Amino acid sequence: MKKAKKMELKKPVRVSLSRQVLTAMESMIRSGKWKVGDRIPAEPELARAFSVSHNTIREALQSLIHMGMLEARPGDGTYVMASDRFAVAVSNRLKESELPQILEARLALEKEIARLAAVKRTEEDLKELESSLRDCHARVRPGIEDDMLFHAAVARATHNPVLAELYNVVVRHVQENLEGLLEEKQYDAGAMKLHDDLLDAIRKRDADTAENIIVKIVEFDTVSIGGQFRA
Repeated sequence: MKKAKKMELKKPVRVSLSRQVLTAMESMIRSGKWKVGDRIPAEPELARAFSVSHNTIREALQSLIHMGMLEARPGDGTYVMASDRFAVAVSNRLKESELPQILEARLALEKEIARLAAVKRTEEDLKELESSLRDCHARVRPGIEDDMLFHAAVARATHNPVLAELYNVVVRHVQENLEGLLEEKQYDAGAMKLHDDLLDAIRKRDADTAENIIVKIVEFDTVSIGGQFRA
């Protein structure tokens, strides 16, 4: 008769308070309670909320800052810079990439996003897209933010959260690094007509036309910054 194998049990690993707080903060960022661009509560408020010491909060914050998910701005506060570690990794990769590579990646993403948005969009998505495009025409926000928000809304209309998040990382990189080059021409009549046409194609669920228009929009941006790129 064979002897029963002895069960090997791993000793439970105790998780430090700072690691527990870090995990909780990451969860708040991933869930959207703390959104990218938000200033998070100050240390004293966080210490009270988590019922831990200031040192524990500080240790958790420093870890998230080191990861690139948070950024401390002296005299101002601590801000959310990325929605998760994946976003940080992609963002760091973009920083090491050349402009033509970034434009190629953006085009590949936007072509598929435009097609999926045209197929999967809902009536609620259309309302959000229409509102975002009205803001573009009115230039409600500074710089190219209204334009970026419109494209982000198109990405959300795909109902693919992975694709939408990946696009958000790319578009934030474009906004942060190319905004000065794009701002003057981003809202001229030709650019806005393309955006109107894109919304119309999505409204009609015309995936082929939506893809063709997004190619023209990316080409327009490329000409605006003086790059050379073939779609």
